[in-house]
Amino acid sequence: MSVLQQVLSDARKLATRLRDHDNSADNLLTQAQGMFKQVESMKEYCEEMNQLNEVANNRPRGALIHSIQQENRYIRELQEENKELRLALEEQQNVMELIMSKYREQVAKLLTSAPDVHNAHNTAMQR
Repeated sequence: MSVLQQVLSDARKLATRLRDHDNSADNLLTQAQGMFKQVESMKEYCEEMNQLNEVANNRPRGALIHSIQQENRYIRELQEENKELRLALEEQQNVMELIMSKYREQVAKLLTSAPDVHNAHNTAMQR
């Protein structure tokens, strides 16, 4: 091999190594960004927990328990009211269906008897 071929061969090897190193650097950057996001999430979590603890520490434990119990009662009341409203709505829909079916029956009867009524009226008018 000539010196020029040797230099070209070495240049190719170096270019390949540079590409490999570049890919490795990209992978490391991606991992570092993922770790950074994780650390940021952990910091945010800690800040939120500190805020919650600060609020909780400013109130006695009994008061916190009492307020949670009140919230639970209120939620149960709302759930019960929701259930009652759902049942009332269902009942109202059933009543409306019954009324509409009766109305349709009456209209159908009226339409089937309408020619007879019309003929009887015309006959009476002609006399």
